[in-house]
Amino acid sequence: MRDDPTHLAEQVSSVLRHLVFLLRRTVAGQPVTSQQYGVLGSLEHGPRRMTALAEEHGVQLPTMTVQINRLEDAGLVARGSDPADARVRSVELTGEGRDRLLVVRRARVAHLTRELAALTEDERATLAAALPVLAKLGRS
Repeated sequence: MRDDPTHLAEQVSSVLRHLVFLLRRTVAGQPVTSQQYGVLGSLEHGPRRMTALAEEHGVQLPTMTVQINRLEDAGLVARGSDPADARVRSVELTGEGRDRLLVVRRARVAHLTRELAALTEDERATLAAALPVLAKLGRS
């Protein structure tokens, strides 16, 4: 039962859901939603096309457009032209967007650090050993 893929998938899904909630709580009350922080993180390594952002986040283009409009109004992203195709609009972080992303990341890491410190050394080692497998799942 332990290595049954369906049973394991149900457990992983449940655990990841709770971990996502844990991370979301670290930014509760902020003017930018967790989903919007996710979009900012997607822009961390450079400009992206709107269609690529929508696909990565599993939403329709109009939904991503609404998110980008809100982030742009807040001064966290800017739109530009794609150098490869002038008809395509791209989105990139502004300096303020990059700063906000860094603040949130630091808050999340600090919160996780406190939670991890409450685990035993063996539990932390087990978690560390599982990270490469979780990373592999995330690249699928």
